[in-house]
Amino acid sequence: MTEPADFEHDLATQVLIELYSEIPPPSKLVTGHFHSGGDYRVVRPDGVGSWYLLYTASGTGRYVIGQNTLTLRHGDVVLVSPGTPHDYGTVGTYWESWWAHFQPRREWHSWLSLPQAMPGLSYVRLTRSSETDRVVSAFDRLHRDAQRAGLSPTGDTELHLLEKSVATELTMNGIEEVLLTAVASLRRETQHLDARVHLVLEAITADPARPHTLTSLAGLAQVSVSRLAHLFKEQVGDSIMNVVLALRLQRAAELLGATDMSVAQIAAAVGFDSPHYLSRQFGRRYGMSPTAHRAAVRNPELELY
Repeated sequence: MTEPADFEHDLATQVLIELYSEIPPPSKLVTGHFHSGGDYRVVRPDGVGSWYLLYTASGTGRYVIGQNTLTLRHGDVVLVSPGTPHDYGTVGTYWESWWAHFQPRREWHSWLSLPQAMPGLSYVRLTRSSETDRVVSAFDRLHRDAQRAGLSPTGDTELHLLEKSVATELTMNGIEEVLLTAVASLRRETQHLDARVHLVLEAITADPARPHTLTSLAGLAQVSVSRLAHLFKEQVGDSIMNVVLALRLQRAAELLGATDMSVAQIAAAVGFDSPHYLSRQFGRRYGMSPTAHRAAVRNPELELY
């Protein structure tokens, strides 16, 4: 692939870089396609509250955590977990990247277990043209769907807007396709999740409201608590109880939008001891209170993502 000798940001990229210079709210679904010059760099020492998916289409970039540096080239898929420091940018003169900030669907957690290159950062290199072509196609579609939903700015005045909830689901479908392509590529070279980790993931995904404990889940998997905790963190990239918390919050968000249940009723239904604890954790994850989330879901004029 040919890289421009003295590349500067194109106008669309420059506008987007300025728009996205602030930290995106945890609940905000945002996508982008950047053609970045040599001066492009993003630093967020505390990371963000959402997952960050990054794909290098051409040129060279790099991601730094502490003293560790990962060089990013064509075909590299990077997945950064919430709270992981952000320090990434162009190496040399040019870097073309596709990216998305998102909150995963409940069933995605077993797919987020890509190999960790650094703490909180997973990485897969796609080597087949069929894989890289599919990922670029998926990103192109999901980014346009995000624009149609009004989730990402666009200068295309001819772009016909879709109903927001439909376009949002289509955007999430595209992110899902990118993740599954990376997982499928990885599984050709490595084994599946450890059967014990898979069993625990199935149990907590099927019923996150159940009073799960490390002891009960270790008993289910027939392994010691310490061994299960190590295996799960190594393969999934997060602790068991953090995943349980994320699943409960996602279920709470679904119930807020689909029912008239009170926050107290929803807290009990999804496994929280009190509505106050639900509200506190919900605010940390989604950047708004449960009541504000419900209002945003039911009023399309309010911004939810």
